[in-house]
Amino acid sequence: MPIDQLSSTFAALADPTRRAILERLADGAATVTELAEPFAMSMPAISKHLKVLEGTGLITRGRDAQRRPCWLAAEPLQQANAWIEKYRQFWDESFERLDPRPAAAPTSQVNRRSKEMMTKHATITLPSDTEILIVRQFDAPRELLFEAMTTPEHMKNWYGPAQHELVGCEIDLRIGGSYRYVTGLEQGGEIAFSGEFIEVDPPGRLVYTEVFEAVPGATSTVATTLDEQDGRTMLTVLAGYPAKSDRDAVLESGMESGMQESYDRLEALVATLG
Repeated sequence: MPIDQLSSTFAALADPTRRAILERLADGAATVTELAEPFAMSMPAISKHLKVLEGTGLITRGRDAQRRPCWLAAEPLQQANAWIEKYRQFWDESFERLDPRPAAAPTSQVNRRSKEMMTKHATITLPSDTEILIVRQFDAPRELLFEAMTTPEHMKNWYGPAQHELVGCEIDLRIGGSYRYVTGLEQGGEIAFSGEFIEVDPPGRLVYTEVFEAVPGATSTVATTLDEQDGRTMLTVLAGYPAKSDRDAVLESGMESGMQESYDRLEALVATLG
């Protein structure tokens, strides 16, 4: 697929109105009037969006008697999805191991292991249609965690699965400052996340925007809080997205396994720093 076509496809998808139009057309053909109904905008404004979608090949328009219906064209979306799919491995690196099941442990041992699993693995909940809430406890003071999460030389030792090297890390840690993380993929190529710091209150709170640069229209806002008690720190991350479809795309990307491995590596790193 030519890179200019890929760029134009992602540029078209960056607009929430155009994404909503495509979602509607996924249910079947519709006229301009029918497509305009959910939006508080003029017919000429909707027509401009349709012109962009038609120009990128995402929709086709025809004539059926007195109607001029629009249809969804699947091929550009399939090609864009195939391009994104190459990077799913960044987040999805866990596989089932076909090992024999170990003998059953005593009840007390099972309870102890269950408690360890609850504290050592992040939990994910969905507070609303556009949010993801992540919580994990670390056996380290929050000063060390904050340092590890905001210092480039430390970030390179824990960010992402171990197979994928963090080849670029820039952090300007101040309100209005920016950051950018570039990860090299095992199968070749790179992916990048970037954003701007909105709130910087070390060592307890950090709020910033986040953009997956391959899909620049879906900017999220991430609020990270570090609460310490008796030398242990509870990390709480609340990520908000422009729309439910953006949040669901993140969940479906396989991000959880990559996140869990990253946090395991972060736990190991802060142990050495302490």
